[in-house]
Amino acid sequence: TASGLVINVLSTYLDYLVRGNYYGENDNMSSKAGEISSAAIYVAVIGALFQVIIMISSIVVGSFTDKTRSYFVVTLVLLVLGVFALAECGVSLDEDRDGNVRWSLLLVSGLLGPLLPVATELAVELAYPLSENTVLVILQLSCNLMSALFIPLFQAVRDVGVTTNYKVDNDGEADDDGASMVLGSGRPPYSFSFYLLILICSVSTVYFATFNGKYSRLEAERAR
Repeated sequence: TASGLVINVLSTYLDYLVRGNYYGENDNMSSKAGEISSAAIYVAVIGALFQVIIMISSIVVGSFTDKTRSYFVVTLVLLVLGVFALAECGVSLDEDRDGNVRWSLLLVSGLLGPLLPVATELAVELAYPLSENTVLVILQLSCNLMSALFIPLFQAVRDVGVTTNYKVDNDGEADDDGASMVLGSGRPPYSFSFYLLILICSVSTVYFATFNGKYSRLEAERAR
């Protein structure tokens, strides 16, 4: 669920994350009718690569786990590496590293993208004799529901800790987002949003690593 949430959120805001605030000399926020800016083409290419990498990595990782049945180890490794990749994404939002965030996003897609099919296989093993379709529907439903709830929050906290100076309201009093004392200020937009994604993945990793389950389907096959 956590990996699906991350992929859905990043897919939703991929346009901004790929563009950043950087455009070519001839690019504008709004292009003329019939014209396609280089930034728009760049977004399309990175978006396509984002999805293709998810598909390829899912096939490769899925084939490996089906042969070895090492669902736990593979899932744990991908979760841990995914947390570090998300942290790199958050750091790469800085203006001085605007190109790096695109590569970091592709890295995240390759690490967290395969987790949903692998998690489905693992859940089928644990939830046996529940059918694969039932398990898949439950996972997809929970993933989409959590994504629908988190996507607006991701946008709502985009400017937390971003302002470099206190804002002055109509009364002449200093107005601040309240987070600068803890988080500091001057960060790029969506920095705090990425902190939340990292927190969700970290909590999921710890919970998964300490979960005590058994391969019910494997034991049933061996008992035959």
